[in-house]
Amino acid sequence: MNEYVYFGLGIVLGLGIMLYFFANREEKIQNRIKFDQQLFSTQKLDSTMQAVVERISKKIKERKRELTEEEKNEIIIECYKEKFCL
Repeated sequence: MNEYVYFGLGIVLGLGIMLYFFANREEKIQNRIKFDQQLFSTQKLDSTMQAVVERISKKIKERKRELTEEEKNEIIIECYKEKFCL
């Protein structure tokens, strides 16, 4: 009987440790993303990226398929030329 109690406690402890490390990992990833955004992001870059996402989403809906990497690159270049006057 005691073996089952210890076995159950071991499983609960193992799950607790696993959840702790998983949550800690996710928190580190989120902190890294926030730091990178503060360091590299600008309003113009954010609006350009939003335009890229919207245009790619629109093209996917129009064509009813995923876009190739070349098609996505064309949209990205087009948006950057418009936003940054290149």
